[in-house]
Amino acid sequence: MEKPSITDTMEKHTMELVKKFESQVPLHIKSFSDFSREYLKLLEQSFKINCSVEKKILSKMSVDEKTIKLLDDYLEGSSKFYSSQIDMATEFFKGYLTMRLSMMESYNKFVLDFANQIKPEKISTESEPI
Repeated sequence: MEKPSITDTMEKHTMELVKKFESQVPLHIKSFSDFSREYLKLLEQSFKINCSVEKKILSKMSVDEKTIKLLDDYLEGSSKFYSSQIDMATEFFKGYLTMRLSMMESYNKFVLDFANQIKPEKISTESEPI
């Protein structure tokens, strides 16, 4: 039996972390999907409730065109506001992921540069599949 090396020991623990991280990716995707589905369900239910309220209550009242126009203007403004909020959240998330990726790439370059300074042969930047 071979005596374990520092590299073997580090690789063992690193691979455990990589596998743990990779195992979490489906959970993150599922969570985002579940959140999106519930959000859309909320919007759909709100629309159905509004239709029901209009049929049961507002149809008995006389609602003039000005009131409907005011409602339309209000909802248009609200829609634009929420649409901009969705766009901002999307851009924030994209920026966050871009920043994290850039940090990882910079750190990987730093580690590779350091390794190439202490090792006589060049270390490749191409990683082997895990």
